[in-house]
Amino acid sequence: MKQVLLIDESTIFREYLKTKLETRHVGLDIGVGMLDSISKMRSLLPELVIIDFMTAKPFIFDILESKRTDPNAKDIPVILLAQKIEKKEITRLAEYGVRKIIPKPLKIDQLFTFVSPILGVDFDIDTTPCILEARVNDNIIFIEIAQGLNREKIDLLKYRIKELIALYSLSFPKILILMTDFSLSFIDAPNLEHLMNSIMYDQGVRNRNIKILTLDPFVKEFIGGSKEYADIQIVNDLSKAIDSLLKDLNPTVDSSTLISERILTVDQNRQDDDSAIQMRFKSEVETLKASARDIRIAVVDDDIVIRTVLSKTFQSIQAIVDQYESGTAFMPSGLSGKYDLVFLDLMMPGMNGFEVLKNLQQQGITTPVIVLSAISQREAVLRVLSAGVKSYMIKPLKPDAILKKAIEVLQTTV
Repeated sequence: MKQVLLIDESTIFREYLKTKLETRHVGLDIGVGMLDSISKMRSLLPELVIIDFMTAKPFIFDILESKRTDPNAKDIPVILLAQKIEKKEITRLAEYGVRKIIPKPLKIDQLFTFVSPILGVDFDIDTTPCILEARVNDNIIFIEIAQGLNREKIDLLKYRIKELIALYSLSFPKILILMTDFSLSFIDAPNLEHLMNSIMYDQGVRNRNIKILTLDPFVKEFIGGSKEYADIQIVNDLSKAIDSLLKDLNPTVDSSTLISERILTVDQNRQDDDSAIQMRFKSEVETLKASARDIRIAVVDDDIVIRTVLSKTFQSIQAIVDQYESGTAFMPSGLSGKYDLVFLDLMMPGMNGFEVLKNLQQQGITTPVIVLSAISQREAVLRVLSAGVKSYMIKPLKPDAILKKAIEVLQTTV
């Protein structure tokens, strides 16, 4: 059996690639750390090595040097996946014979265009235009789907939801699916079924905790006519959907506590392994810390306390943090596109957060933005979603929550 060696921390991509390769009888092995990766490359002699640059950056040239000096492994082709890479590093990588550098966020069809001839195997890749994103806000998983249904992205969504549930320790997650800008027909039924099965893949997901925001009559008919999707509610108003998911919340009590205690209602017969959850979070933080030296974060808030909390949180993992006390002060640097992540306050004197977002969008800046808000849950969700932002945090902020949100957003989606 042909083998591919993957050196990448992303569970989502790892699981997807494993499934995709197995359909063509190609095995996937995972390299964990420098010594394990070198050992597997020498012992397995795979047909291809795929390396995520951020994951392997501390030791990538050790791996490549070991490969170059091994007569059996030196000719194994290498594909590098990289979100950001310096010119001097590209030059050095070329000296080691890296076959291709593919930018992230990754386009699946582009990846398999290079993988197929190397392995001598054809892959069926769905190229349907599709925007599919999943984010957690107030312990609700928001899934936004636009343009169309792409089976590759739907496959990835299955693992993305599972990863978010683990990261945020969601026992019975609430899910809101936003499908508002396209229409489907009976031809799309198999893909719609595949979408719903992927969303319901994790055993913690319950039908009654899923709502779909859509005006499309076919979606309503398809979901309403299937016993498998009984109790999934179709809604046509975002405000009502949010109200329904957050019903019975007392605004004077911490929202996450209320969602956990009143809405999710953990099964008393189930005992969650808190230590396992903490270990998972620590592992994610360590992964973030390993690459934090290359992460540049902007904090835009007129509140010095918030700026200090965020700065100290990220400086503790040695990320670079720049502070701005107003939108006006931030804009020249923000428009340069030099940041990997921006924390943005909505309510600031002068240029507020919404004006900053508008300027960034007009200039084509796609830097991920996490909105900071002190306004109520429902208002925050509606205003943030209407502004095109997928992630937000309610003040006051806690370091663990900040890191979890950063992990979620910085994990590259495909």
